[in-house]
Amino acid sequence: MRNTEDAAHTIFEIYSRTAYSACVEVFSDFISAFGIRNFTILETDLGCRQRDVILAHSWDDRWRGFCRQAGHLHHDPLLAMIERDHGAFTLGERMNRNRPSADVGHLLQRFAAFGWQDALCVPIHRGGLRYGVASLISARRIATGDKAQLTAAAFAFHQRLRCLAPNEGFRTPPAGLGAEEIDCLRLLATGLSDAKTGEMLGLGGGAVHAHIESAKQKLAAQNRAELVSLAHSLAIIA
Repeated sequence: MRNTEDAAHTIFEIYSRTAYSACVEVFSDFISAFGIRNFTILETDLGCRQRDVILAHSWDDRWRGFCRQAGHLHHDPLLAMIERDHGAFTLGERMNRNRPSADVGHLLQRFAAFGWQDALCVPIHRGGLRYGVASLISARRIATGDKAQLTAAAFAFHQRLRCLAPNEGFRTPPAGLGAEEIDCLRLLATGLSDAKTGEMLGLGGGAVHAHIESAKQKLAAQNRAELVSLAHSLAIIA
């Protein structure tokens, strides 16, 4: 267990970093002391999973192999366990309940086969079925004191990345959006026409229109106003 001062210092360092990579480095160093190497930081809409936006991740070959085998390569298996109380939870805590669900036991068994013992899910409720989520996979059981520190650091890390990722760019295409689609979205949000957006990006108005329509489809937006609203709420654009 690391002491509370370590967690407080890490949170301060996370908010002090102005570069995405530096922020990730601080968080990765902190969680490694808890036996954690694999994590996913994302925004999700549980009612429309195609809107998942991964802000940051660290996945080794074992985790990728597990996700492929379990059919979770693009969908974190912990998200199905988020409940109405919206609180952070570990798989160990769910197993210690009087009546743990069969899904929890099955997931822990599959985790153990790949060398992991526990996981922490930190949901940040945005309203409705929208959540920010930090998902951490551990090589050992997560103690209560460790959970509190990891939850605080993960929350700070998530909030910081929401500020940094839209401006620096995403390491994983958010909701499958390409760079030009995001550029068009960013200018659309300022009220520019397709023609003016095209001038600024060196594209024709028709190309801009096509990029916007593609973005609407990928985010399941009904119109441009909803598209811009979703892009802001999912931290795709600042």
